[in-house]
Amino acid sequence: MVRLELMRRIRQNANIIIIALLTVTLVWLALIIVNNQYKVRALISDIEQEQELSRRLLDEQREINIELAKVTLPGYIASGAKEMGLELARNENTVILQPKPVPRFVTRKEGDPS
Repeated sequence: MVRLELMRRIRQNANIIIIALLTVTLVWLALIIVNNQYKVRALISDIEQEQELSRRLLDEQREINIELAKVTLPGYIASGAKEMGLELARNENTVILQPKPVPRFVTRKEGDPS
């Protein structure tokens, strides 16, 4: 008898129970959507910061390449040498060293310890 009464009350309140479950589910899904939107915005912000850093590093690389090209010019080197009190290289004050050729195969003489 008690079971029958319980079943009857559940049937009468079934719509209310279904509405309550759907409401809880809807709120839970809404919170998930808001949380995901927050994460997406945070990731987009991180991407933009990394892209800005990348642009700055590329600019620095270009500046360094320009500076490197400038300091390797013969005129720049010569002016730097003059500032240091060095004289220009001429045939009279230049010595060219030639390396000795190294034989490809070295043969051992008999009796030499290995």
